[in-house]
Amino acid sequence: MNVFEEIHHRLSSKTRIRSLFKDVHVEDLDRIIKRMNEVLDEKIDARGKDDEKRKAKLDSIEAIKEIMASKGVSMEDLDALELAAPKRKRNVQKFTFEYETDAGDKIQWNGSTTGRLPRDFQAYLERSGKKRLDCVAKD
Repeated sequence: MNVFEEIHHRLSSKTRIRSLFKDVHVEDLDRIIKRMNEVLDEKIDARGKDDEKRKAKLDSIEAIKEIMASKGVSMEDLDALELAAPKRKRNVQKFTFEYETDAGDKIQWNGSTTGRLPRDFQAYLERSGKKRLDCVAKD
């Protein structure tokens, strides 16, 4: 049982509340009740603000529906537009890079200027201090 469930269980019965606070002074109990009432007031205020936001959003939705109806536009029309819009492809330019391994072998690798690199190409860049574009093979 978590803490909230335990507290809820203890405070849900008048008998359990009495046994819980039997050794507590009246002043302390009064202070606890005042704090609980303050928390309750905060919760009520927060709920009221949430209700206001929800009502404003619903009013906006209704206004949008009225505008759409006056223009002859439906939700299906909007869905159709979304489906009809072509998806953009990424335009990634590919290059042939040439680099040298630790063993001295010259290697060519096809790839782009972004993304992951082969381990030995990454090691070459770190070793030489070059950038990827510096290693593009000249055709």
